[in-house]
Amino acid sequence: MTLESGTVLVVDDDEDTREVVAEILRDEGFRVRTACDGSEALELAARLPHPVAILLDLVMPGMGGREVLRRLRSQPDLANIPVCIVSGEAGFPPGANLAVRKPLLVHRLVRVLEWLREFCRAPS
Repeated sequence: MTLESGTVLVVDDDEDTREVVAEILRDEGFRVRTACDGSEALELAARLPHPVAILLDLVMPGMGGREVLRRLRSQPDLANIPVCIVSGEAGFPPGANLAVRKPLLVHRLVRVLEWLREFCRAPS
């Protein structure tokens, strides 16, 4: 598989979850960056080039995913980045493009991969 254009940002405070998801995405041909909390996520999202999509946990110490999403949507240069909420918490926030419950079982992960492929096209 060819390397996808653009980078996916995976944000989760649980190191095992973050690294497993990142490894699966890399194995599927995506470029991946990771962040362990909301502050790091916003910092990485603001760097150029911006990520083409973000997988975002809701429950994290410090700045949680709801606040990250609110701040992303309030910044014109970041507002249109597609965000997939990946969380065990019920009640997904408005502004997310997709929401998937943890644990990331195979059928849920396949759904995330299909969603990502809509935004991360391989170069022509």
